[in-house]
Amino acid sequence: MSFQENLIRARKARGMTQEELAARLSISRQAVSKWETGESLPDLYKLAALADELGVSTDELCGREAALCGEVPATAFAGDAAEREAFAEEIRRIAKQNRSLRCVVGILVLICGVLTMLSGYRSLQNSKAPSNEITTPAPLPDTITISGLTLDIDGIALVFRFVPSVSGEGYEWSASCAPDNNGLTSVEMTTDGGICTVRLLNVSQYDGVTLSATVTNGTESRSICLATDIRVGENSISWDPQV
Repeated sequence: MSFQENLIRARKARGMTQEELAARLSISRQAVSKWETGESLPDLYKLAALADELGVSTDELCGREAALCGEVPATAFAGDAAEREAFAEEIRRIAKQNRSLRCVVGILVLICGVLTMLSGYRSLQNSKAPSNEITTPAPLPDTITISGLTLDIDGIALVFRFVPSVSGEGYEWSASCAPDNNGLTSVEMTTDGGICTVRLLNVSQYDGVTLSATVTNGTESRSICLATDIRVGENSISWDPQV
């Protein structure tokens, strides 16, 4: 079976939708869709993460074409410059035997070169930085994107999740709804593995509201509208997505 057929079968076996799998991998649903239609393939790290989420090995996921999927241990990028150069040379040797790997090889060799430069730059910066240096917040980028938005009903709670392009240390996300419901205008949300999750109690109160998310780095903030006209049914929920 092909990679895309194995992916579809493994995802359905785990009872996951494309949106749920995308949220777990911190990517867009469109990326998962392209993998399943054969329009593109995941990179090495995404392939390993994909196999972990689906509970299969990369060999099982790739089937007979495991070698073409470029399965390489993540530790192959962890060595020093000499080791990375040796790894790049091995990739070139493999490429001569299999022309279908040429594009992947170019990307991998480029990654090795970038990692080598970054390693040297970090070492230089660490040697120059004083121990008492005060760090400043990372600036918010001009463009912030949201993907993988899902809304679910969990008992009496409205739970929604999304994957922002900006997350991690130094950034804090919060959620708000309009119009105000019983004094609730903003609640803190949790961020784990790049996925933001918020849980709002009394789900019936959020019928017809607009949900927004705000990110701050401590000195500036940016708000993004997520969904409008939320419609809460007895056991279902729908909305007009804005991202």
